[in-house]
Amino acid sequence: MINSSKGGCGVRGKMGSYILGMQLKNKLILLFMLIAIIPLGVLGGFSYYKSAGLILDKVCQTLLESLSQVNYSIDYFVNDIEQLSMYIYGNEQVQSVLSKDGGRGLEEKHRDQKNMEGILDSFIGFKSWEIEIYLLAENGDRYFTGELLPREYDSFNENWGLFRKARLAMGNVVWDTHYSMKKTEDFGVVLSAGRLVKDIQTNEALGYIVIDIREAEIANKYNKAEQVPGAQMYLLDRSGYIISSSPSKLEVGTKLTEAFAERVFTGTEGYFRTEDVDGNAQMVVYDTSQTTGFKLISVVPVSALTKDGEIIRNLTIVIMAAGIVLSVWLAIVLSVNVTRPLRKLRSLMRQAETGNLSVVFPAEYDDEVGQLGRSFNKMVAQLHTLIEEGYHKQIRAQEAEIKAIQAQFNPHFLYNVLDSINWMARIHKIDDISRTVVSLGELLRFSIRKGQSLITIKEDMQQIDNYLLLQKMRYRDKLNVSILVDEDVTGYYTLKLLIQPLVENAISHGLEMKDGPGTLRIECRRDGERIRFTVADDGIGMDKEQLRRIELEGSYTSAKPGNTAIGLDNLRKRLQLYYGDEAGLNIQSEKGVGTTVTVWIPIREQAGDELDQADDR
Repeated sequence: MINSSKGGCGVRGKMGSYILGMQLKNKLILLFMLIAIIPLGVLGGFSYYKSAGLILDKVCQTLLESLSQVNYSIDYFVNDIEQLSMYIYGNEQVQSVLSKDGGRGLEEKHRDQKNMEGILDSFIGFKSWEIEIYLLAENGDRYFTGELLPREYDSFNENWGLFRKARLAMGNVVWDTHYSMKKTEDFGVVLSAGRLVKDIQTNEALGYIVIDIREAEIANKYNKAEQVPGAQMYLLDRSGYIISSSPSKLEVGTKLTEAFAERVFTGTEGYFRTEDVDGNAQMVVYDTSQTTGFKLISVVPVSALTKDGEIIRNLTIVIMAAGIVLSVWLAIVLSVNVTRPLRKLRSLMRQAETGNLSVVFPAEYDDEVGQLGRSFNKMVAQLHTLIEEGYHKQIRAQEAEIKAIQAQFNPHFLYNVLDSINWMARIHKIDDISRTVVSLGELLRFSIRKGQSLITIKEDMQQIDNYLLLQKMRYRDKLNVSILVDEDVTGYYTLKLLIQPLVENAISHGLEMKDGPGTLRIECRRDGERIRFTVADDGIGMDKEQLRRIELEGSYTSAKPGNTAIGLDNLRKRLQLYYGDEAGLNIQSEKGVGTTVTVWIPIREQAGDELDQADDR
């Protein structure tokens, strides 16, 4: 499984390394560009954002005013319809015809039919309204302006819909919306006004006036107003049903179910931002008629309202582009001038690297670059002096090396002598002398071997075995040795003769001065990411004052004349030189009980790394 967080950190790390590795001139160019471009980008983005918001708010205000004008026009139309119904109600001929007996002769009914049609046509003749008027008399007569009489008006129920409202209104005009359960049905009539007609003299109910208004008439009121392309208009009644809509008519007669409907129903007028089902931003602008309670809604895509903002956006982009070009030019000019002395100094340094130590940096000013140049001049002069001194030292070192080569004859002579003694002991079958001579020869060869500061733990422990063999030949039964080395650490590298001084101290200062036999315990184990060496003895031990002197001075004088523990101080210095703070040394001792010395070194699988680190330190 891929760890995405680590991958992201790796990419950021590579990017950071790339930037840090750039030339100073390029870094300055990048810095100056960022200093100029970021404020320009922030300012340009903020300006465009604010201007787009102001434009959107201004357009919405204009749309709201337009909706208010449309609502006023609809109110005026509704008032005209109510006035028309009142004119019909009060007409003497209408009152007379509706008061007649329904069983009168056909000839009289025909005259009344012609007469009423002329009256109704005269009422709407001077208006180009998309409406139909129906007079529904209690005596069964039916008069209307259209070609057909709807079935629900031919035989109506007074307790149903519009008629129930009109009867309860006692002669006042009432309004009713034509509802639909299917959005796909096409309804020509969307709104009806009704009024109960009473005899003016007797107050007796004569019938009903019904005025049906077609959707086209309602839509014509707001289609004349300026509309934004892509906008959808809705006209709702008090119950939230759609009386009219444009351009889509599919929802006419149904209740508005959009997500913003609740907010519109609870408000009177205003506008707000929302999103459609596809997540596109849109503005909802609405206004409520104070007369009818109808709500006029315009739903407009934000993209259509902010088209004018594209000019500001393009202008902002042009200004930002010009600013970026100018910033890049200034950044290049400034970075070249600032880094010119540094590039001059770098050129002189390269000449000095090739051996030309006569170069001089012309420091004209006392700024940081000038101070650096003067320091460079001093460094070159001192380097020239050191090279001269080093030359003379090299000559002396060569002379010393010649003497050292001559001195190597002595170790070879000792090897030959020890080898002769070994063979003499083997001929005479004196095994103790043979083993002693072999161990001494190995120790001698190992101690003067050149070129290897680090060896494997296995090699180092072999030399400890050789050393202990010599010591056991000396102390016999007085010295008991226990060596425990984990097999998995023998291949790791350690300093040559790392614990040999500790073993020697344990024997010389601890066990030799003890009455009776003693035990020396040597362990080498892995401790996490480090190797732990332990050298413990049950010798005479040390008191607190001796321990304190070792920690402060690095050495102490034992009770036996001539014995000192200076090897501990050398061991500390070697550990610090090769391993630094990764190594550790701990001494624990108790008078009459014994001493335990623990050394920790880091795990190293190769010998070269430690040598390089030691050279660096």
